[in-house]
Amino acid sequence: MVKPRGGSTKRTRAFEPGYRLDSDLTVVEHLGGSRKVDVYLCRSKRLKRLVACKTLGRSYWTDFSALEAVMREGQILRRLNHPNVVKAFRVELQDNPRIVMEHLTGQTLGTTFFEGNYAAFEVGDVVNLVGQLADALSYVHGQGLLHLDVKPSNVMYDDGRATLFDFSVAEEYSPAHPLRDSSGTAEYMAPEQTHRRHVGYATDVFGLGVLFYRLLTGGVLPYPLAAAGRNGTERRPRRRLDYSHAPRPPSEINPAVSAAVASVAMRAIEPDIQRRYDNPSDFKLALVESQRSAGILR
Repeated sequence: MVKPRGGSTKRTRAFEPGYRLDSDLTVVEHLGGSRKVDVYLCRSKRLKRLVACKTLGRSYWTDFSALEAVMREGQILRRLNHPNVVKAFRVELQDNPRIVMEHLTGQTLGTTFFEGNYAAFEVGDVVNLVGQLADALSYVHGQGLLHLDVKPSNVMYDDGRATLFDFSVAEEYSPAHPLRDSSGTAEYMAPEQTHRRHVGYATDVFGLGVLFYRLLTGGVLPYPLAAAGRNGTERRPRRRLDYSHAPRPPSEINPAVSAAVASVAMRAIEPDIQRRYDNPSDFKLALVESQRSAGILR
């Protein structure tokens, strides 16, 4: 009931359509995955709908830390209920450890935009999309969490709706209890993540700000990537953003971007956390004001 998958032999093999994950879930399609996890489109008899199942690879079924990570992400998602955040129905650790979630239609921003379709969104669409994600992050923060990995491949977009997903590196957070964390994706990491300093609400603002900047500029990264060395267990050098290079305002790259919108984007990616927006709500408010100053909103 399994078929070989390409790539590294360390990756598990994907289940074929028709495979039963349990008495309720039947695999319809393999949607993708990584070395540790696979995501399937499944049919649920119990829910009478299609669902997405994030499953742990077979070789990790006896790995306590991997099982704990699945359980932790599932429990986090079960706490969340927001129109711009993926919804989880349940988490199971017995036989095919998995998180059962809503099936998000559409495509990730990585597919709709960052694979070269730079004409996908006009500036107004970008502002609306990023405003939705700011609302999602504000809600997540209100639930005592940081996402810490806001990037195009973790955002689904369908008919004007943006949905944030993948909370695999999310952390519990309260301003009263400082947190250091270096999880995330190099191109979207704030300096405090890269250098493992105290992170906070403004850390997620930075990730969203980089995404915003790239949507406005046709995919341009605000800061160049530089090699950051490697440790003894890594095959290739790690990369990180070089924050010493001041980014160009998006309005210089894309004439359709107003100076007001460009100013918001630049503050959102400010390396100094004290000069960045404190939280996604402030970022969203600045976006609304930038549209109002341009006469788009009244």
